[in-house]
Amino acid sequence: MENILEMKNIVKEFDNCTALHEVDFSLKKGEIVAIIGPSGSGKSSLLRCINGLNTITSGSIELRGTTGMVFQHFNLFPHMTCIKNVAYAPIKVKKMDKEEAYKKGMELLDMVGLASKADDYPNHLSGGQKQRVAIARALAMEPDIMLFDEATSALDPEITGEVLEVMKRLAEEHMTMVVVTHEMGFAREVADRVVFMDHGKIVEEGSPEEIFGNPKNERLRSFLSTVIRA
Repeated sequence: MENILEMKNIVKEFDNCTALHEVDFSLKKGEIVAIIGPSGSGKSSLLRCINGLNTITSGSIELRGTTGMVFQHFNLFPHMTCIKNVAYAPIKVKKMDKEEAYKKGMELLDMVGLASKADDYPNHLSGGQKQRVAIARALAMEPDIMLFDEATSALDPEITGEVLEVMKRLAEEHMTMVVVTHEMGFAREVADRVVFMDHGKIVEEGSPEEIFGNPKNERLRSFLSTVIRA
């Protein structure tokens, strides 16, 4: 299957800090990649280089499609209802007919289990509900790749599951996804490939079975021993 994304020798520098050191990363259409690693390892920087929020210092990126992104903090428009949040970009950016955008928006809200909240404002929603609306909003632009940047890390553990369930459903529908996550169970269960980053580099990558069952790199073994409790 062809690569939908190819990144070669990516360097990203911020002032006195190098966030990414000559990173090579590729993604096939329909593939689900989980990126794991300690805080500050370059995971979020890599995502932001993919969608252009960060301009790379050097290297090359070839992206054959569009991206949608779900952030750690939901970034919903507080003055708009859920349905308006979802329909806004298709109307403004894609010039979609308002009625069509609202119809599609309702279908997406229904898909994430929130059709009944369409006319509610974000401040009336739980964190998990806000994040599900954010997923619907990203999907409304019909992206070729969905990027998730620690989408559950700001949520109470009790409601993390409802967001992960939506992400699992997208995976079952073969949505191409890159997921930066601290949820090792999700990475093990859903990902086709797991990438471990540390100090701005990809240290090891492989299937979930290889990464979690037979890690080769000592730094990866050390990381897993701290995040996976017996």
